[in-house]
Amino acid sequence: MSYDEINCLYDRMKSYMVSTSAYLDEDYTREDMAKALNTNRTYLTEALRCKHLTFYRFVNSYRAQYAIELLTRKPASSVEDIAFLSGFRTARAMNRYIKQSAGLSARALRNRITGD
Repeated sequence: MSYDEINCLYDRMKSYMVSTSAYLDEDYTREDMAKALNTNRTYLTEALRCKHLTFYRFVNSYRAQYAIELLTRKPASSVEDIAFLSGFRTARAMNRYIKQSAGLSARALRNRITGD
């Protein structure tokens, strides 16, 4: 694939994630995305590798952003519920990605947002 084709595919991947919220499915796979975008796993992997990402880091970045949004909108929900609603299998995984993204754990981020 050329550099332009890789960038085009990566842009399609991002658009697809935003428009479908496929990341909310905890069982979502590279194969699912390849099928939806009419491409193959190898091309997806190549596009992500050029951005220094793995498929799961790519998907989990969307999950983390959604979880941060839910922490803001649903302060009464448990961290475990937020993790599940965001497509993570565990609260621990969610915390790891939120900490990478926001620099704080989910609980600390919620406390900062709500002023607790």
